[in-house]
Amino acid sequence: MDLEQISRKIKAYPHVRITEKELREYVSAQDYGDYYKIMIELVESNVITPVKSSGSNGMRPPLYKRYNIMKPAVKYDELIPEIRLLNEKLNIEGYLNEPEKYKNHRDWILPIDNFLKNEAAKLEIPCSINERSFQLFQKEKALRENRELAVVLNFNPGLKNALNFYDTPEPFHAFYTSRIDVGLTNRILNILIIENKDTWYTLRNRMKPGFCSIAGLSFQCILYGEGRKIARIKDSLTDFDHCYFKDAKTCYYYFGDLDYEGIDIVHDLINANPLLQINLMLPLYHSMLDASEGIPLPMAKENQKNKAGEWFLSYFNLERQNKIKSILESGRYIPQEILNNSDFMKLICRDSQDEETRHV
Repeated sequence: MDLEQISRKIKAYPHVRITEKELREYVSAQDYGDYYKIMIELVESNVITPVKSSGSNGMRPPLYKRYNIMKPAVKYDELIPEIRLLNEKLNIEGYLNEPEKYKNHRDWILPIDNFLKNEAAKLEIPCSINERSFQLFQKEKALRENRELAVVLNFNPGLKNALNFYDTPEPFHAFYTSRIDVGLTNRILNILIIENKDTWYTLRNRMKPGFCSIAGLSFQCILYGEGRKIARIKDSLTDFDHCYFKDAKTCYYYFGDLDYEGIDIVHDLINANPLLQINLMLPLYHSMLDASEGIPLPMAKENQKNKAGEWFLSYFNLERQNKIKSILESGRYIPQEILNNSDFMKLICRDSQDEETRHV
């Protein structure tokens, strides 16, 4: 490969700085002596310049560890008309002053500009961050996770507001089935914790003011436990309780998968929050057991440890204990998704009229 071919390949490198080790991949030489001569020619031809502060590569004769690539000056005149035609919600003046920045942002800016010009009506209705991201880029996580796009948004003040999306934070997801007045300290607020997301969403859609009772218990809040996250010690359920229900009396009910892991989660949850009242939502576990009759149950995850099985069984009568033991000891389990929307339509009842004043 001649010097001109090597130079073209090096100048096509996407960055302005390159390591000596990376340069070896561009320079095909039989031995280090030949490689060294080509490197010196590249320096003398002003294709690369050494970064002297990088130090020696330790070879003889020595080369530097890093080099700058002397890329040709880029003209951005052809981008100026395009920048001027951008939607007014974008930072047109900023890009006119720094057209190189526009060139770097262009792959993100063009779909946003197109959406602002042609799909503006859709922005009148707020969307979640992932929903809006998919609308714009057909990549649902770009707005949340892409660092290059974050830089673009920061350079365009007000663009986030213009795109009219809302964040969906990670901490415990709560749905309130009715307005909660925490000043009613003589009333116990019942909160149902759901281990898995699908069941939480189903109950969220199914329960509403006036229809949020299960087995005689009226729930004011449904909390998504996100698997083992609910049992965490930092940012615990107790912290959540103090933040959202500071002046109210609360009682929590847990409903999750019927396997050793699900049992372990609720056991750890109770131990991590000794000041809270936390119960098993037994009527839903009973419904799971009833629904499992005659159904081939899935195999449980391997290597689950039976750390709290006896404690869990103590909440059930002997017949149900034997059934649970038979399922778990056979290596199978009952997912809470065995109860679906149709089942909850039957399980959820109208609240009693005096529910607002009575203690549960």
